[in-house]
Amino acid sequence: LRPFLKSDHTTFEKRGISRKACHYLGCGYLPERVNGSKSPLNGRLVFQVRGISQDLKPEILNHVGRALTDQQTTLNGKYWAFPFSKGLEIYNQDKLLLDPLAREQVERFGLVLVEGFFDVAALVSAGCFNAGALMGSHITVEQILRLKFLASHVPIGIITLFLDRDDAGQKGSKRALSLLKQNGFAVKEFDWEQKFERPGCSPIRIKSLIKDPADMSGAQIKYLRKHGII
Repeated sequence: LRPFLKSDHTTFEKRGISRKACHYLGCGYLPERVNGSKSPLNGRLVFQVRGISQDLKPEILNHVGRALTDQQTTLNGKYWAFPFSKGLEIYNQDKLLLDPLAREQVERFGLVLVEGFFDVAALVSAGCFNAGALMGSHITVEQILRLKFLASHVPIGIITLFLDRDDAGQKGSKRALSLLKQNGFAVKEFDWEQKFERPGCSPIRIKSLIKDPADMSGAQIKYLRKHGII
């Protein structure tokens, strides 16, 4: 589907997700079809999900479409995809292992683990290529095995859990922290309530309206990277 995906959709632009990031990740808007058979993916923002084979080659596993209208959500759900086991995979894993820039950042900064497609896209747009997603708030045993596979090919000094700010995300973060440590990973959680010092001004916190990494601006994400937080 990649040749048919449009990276200039306003939803990406409003979220600060660059066309370059869309091309890098293989995501975009799949236009509606006027004639011929139609897929539930048409008219949605589509993300290509890729795995990686034992001989280190990327494999297309699925395409996941994010609804843009209430009608789409009612008809086929907020996210629609052909059936696949997302709990077996880490989104963006092929880039983490095969892209030289992503590998270099993983070795330098560790792996930033987020929940969703848009979170990864926001981080990549801000120049943080060492990001992967659980495609949900709860890590699975199989995903831990997948992380071990990645770590066997590229050193992961630390995993930063940058899950959503809501209850599901924070519960998932605590669970992932425990399980990853049990499996030998060095792990830290992103603190949504931390204070940021400002010379000559009072410290500030992240605004309550920001609920996940994709809600942050590129400048905010770059600040977190510059100060070694992610």
